[in-house]
Amino acid sequence: MKIIVFGGDGFCGWPTSLGLSKDGHDIVIVDNLSRRLIDDKLNISSLTPISSIEERLKAWKSVSGNQIKFHNFTSQRNTMN
Repeated sequence: MKIIVFGGDGFCGWPTSLGLSKDGHDIVIVDNLSRRLIDDKLNISSLTPISSIEERLKAWKSVSGNQIKFHNFTSQRNTMN
């Protein structure tokens, strides 16, 4: 089954995406990476370093053989000034 996970780069969305992919579903993550943008703007980082979405997707494919697609959903309104 094809499943879209909104916010798939986040704390809950990422493990949900991996679990569904592991179960054989065709996963598409849709995220605007806003948390990462906020961290960059405030010049802060997580206490636990988090790899980029591209690195995470590559690592998942490497260990599982499954590919998760990613769409960065941004608009003019939700970009940070």
